[in-house]
Amino acid sequence: MDKSFNYIISPEISEFRKFSPKLKIGVLASGNGTNFQELINLSEKGELDIDIKVLITNKDDAGCIKRAESVKIPHKVIKGKDFLEKELFELEIINTLINYDVELVVMAGWMKIVSSLFINKFKKKIINIHPSLLPSYKGASAIKDSILNGSKITGCSVHFVNEEVDSGSLIMQAALPILNNDNIESLSKKIQILEHKILPHSISHAGFLIRSNFMESY
Repeated sequence: MDKSFNYIISPEISEFRKFSPKLKIGVLASGNGTNFQELINLSEKGELDIDIKVLITNKDDAGCIKRAESVKIPHKVIKGKDFLEKELFELEIINTLINYDVELVVMAGWMKIVSSLFINKFKKKIINIHPSLLPSYKGASAIKDSILNGSKITGCSVHFVNEEVDSGSLIMQAALPILNNDNIESLSKKIQILEHKILPHSISHAGFLIRSNFMESY
């Protein structure tokens, strides 16, 4: 696919923050894991100071698993259907993240809504990437909805997670026009390219806030 298309990013991308020791993150993903792969690449090149402690997925066949295995990142499959209650499902995820000493939780294609139990355990330490210009087109069919509704502009957003779906404080957004010949597949590919640009910088910014708040508390 031709990657030369018009877009804007706000706030403008700056250099990544430096973290010493590296920022410890846990990634939650349900799909192929292309955003996860981008984080792996930036980490291995030494451009983004992150230590990916663990990948958690809720699907046995998720493509992100092979990506984790290829670079020996610990991973765990935790499926909601294996638990009698959602609370027990989330507690298993929470305990896994705690056991790996995760500072920041990154939802990169995590197709599950989290409860207040989860959010309060990692207050202001969970971020999510969503394929629309929030607050427009929340939910799982954002790209399809933007086309069906005749929108002229769409994009992607990274935000802190709160109790209302796709509604937390925005960190960074990228916008692009929807062309007349765009369909769900073509638009998804372009949005994915922009996700790879803004998610790493959003992690860098969120990590800076977490580390700053930690220092200020002492």
